[in-house]
Amino acid sequence: MYVILAAKLALYEALTARFAGSGVQVSYAEPADARSRSVWFTDTVEPEIEPVALAAGRRKPSNVTAELTIRAWATVPGDPVRAETAAYELRAEIERAVLDDFHPHRVSGLMDARPVRVAVTNGDGGNGSTAVADVTLALRARIHT
Repeated sequence: MYVILAAKLALYEALTARFAGSGVQVSYAEPADARSRSVWFTDTVEPEIEPVALAAGRRKPSNVTAELTIRAWATVPGDPVRAETAAYELRAEIERAVLDDFHPHRVSGLMDARPVRVAVTNGDGGNGSTAVADVTLALRARIHT
């Protein structure tokens, strides 16, 4: 759906503006060489379309809901606690970008974008201790199908 793609592009702009000058790498997809702190989009759950009303003519109003996951990646050499702390800090900045910087009304048909779930994992990699925070957003829109 175009409304979901347009929302992702607008969210990407909000994330890029939020992390500008902070040393955090923001990319649209998983970067080939993730830096010590990176943010990118991972999964987009296929939108569900639900008709809202019957209307004469070809175009019917419908509600669209989808989920979008943004991954925050933090690597700290030899310190898993600092890596997880950094992942939580990135998570907080992602949520601020979505709730404060992103304006859903700028995307035609989009009504709301809210964080609904966060999963934080950690482990060791070749560059040190790594922590990952997956922030899942719920996107709601109203379109005419």
